[in-house]
Amino acid sequence: MQDFHSETLSGPARAALVGALRSGAAIPDLQAQELAAAGWRLTEGALAADAGLLFGVDVGGTKTQSVLTDLAGRVLAETKEPTVSAGGDAVLGQIRAQRDRLLAELGLPLPLLAAGIGLPGAVHPATGVIHRMPNVAGLAGRDLRALLAEDLGLPVAIENDANLAALGEGWLGHGRGHETFVFVAMGTGIGMGSLVNGALLRGAQGAAGEIAALPIGADPFDPATFAEGALETAISSRALLADYLRRGGTGGGSLRELFLAEAPDPAFEATLERLAILLAQALLATVSVLDPSLVILGGSIGSRPEVLERTRHHLSRCLPEPPECRISSLGNRAGVIGAARAAQGALIDRLSAG
Repeated sequence: MQDFHSETLSGPARAALVGALRSGAAIPDLQAQELAAAGWRLTEGALAADAGLLFGVDVGGTKTQSVLTDLAGRVLAETKEPTVSAGGDAVLGQIRAQRDRLLAELGLPLPLLAAGIGLPGAVHPATGVIHRMPNVAGLAGRDLRALLAEDLGLPVAIENDANLAALGEGWLGHGRGHETFVFVAMGTGIGMGSLVNGALLRGAQGAAGEIAALPIGADPFDPATFAEGALETAISSRALLADYLRRGGTGGGSLRELFLAEAPDPAFEATLERLAILLAQALLATVSVLDPSLVILGGSIGSRPEVLERTRHHLSRCLPEPPECRISSLGNRAGVIGAARAAQGALIDRLSAG
């Protein structure tokens, strides 16, 4: 931020910059002159997309993916690698290393303005402290927003990974034009991000959308389901593979192999049918509470057309007017695109604070 002397901008110039970042609003001539003098790149009275870079990161239990984008969300550099198994500070070091690597690979004289980080856990909206994160060790109970802001020297946003996928779809994907929609990520586990009336729904402790705990598919009072949640116990990739084997399945050793198999497999068809019924029940609960106009499915399981088709069928059996259901248009980039959008929000917050 110091490169742009933002601390010396007048109130009107700062407001014009925030409006341009938030909605692409035109910048009045007088404020445009002040911003240009402070180092902000403008094009025909508007903030140029290449005025700076945003750093978006999606940290998962198995992989960590990062991108550098321009201010319009166009991906300029990208990297993905296994999440370091040591967890904790090693994950923070991995984020820092990915940032440095992407900046070096891009090699453009553009300033890095802000960062957004997605994590597979709940982020308390007031304190920034992480909780409910079983898949990455050593980060729960820590204020990663403050730690990373100091470490990276940037405005930083920290969000749940499914929330960021929803944010990404709302910015550049199927969610555009929908004020209220949900993104359901299904793969290793299941999670949901929700935009309600155009804003992320976080809840009092940042745990809104933790649909893994819905009392569907398993007994929520069974101690065996307490850590993961009843629904996730029944619908995770591990649970689906176990269900397939219980039905006498003898196919490949992974769900990916089963999805790609060409020969008919009655056991796998039965497993998919059960999956779709449970997912339809979870969406029925979601629709009853949030009334979204759109459901977006993502993740390695949720993005399968076979899952979408079956889920649509079962939703129509339990809802008179089911919402539109679509597969994510951003694919495995939904989380990092949303992280870049969250980074832009952190930049706006810093500018608005003065």
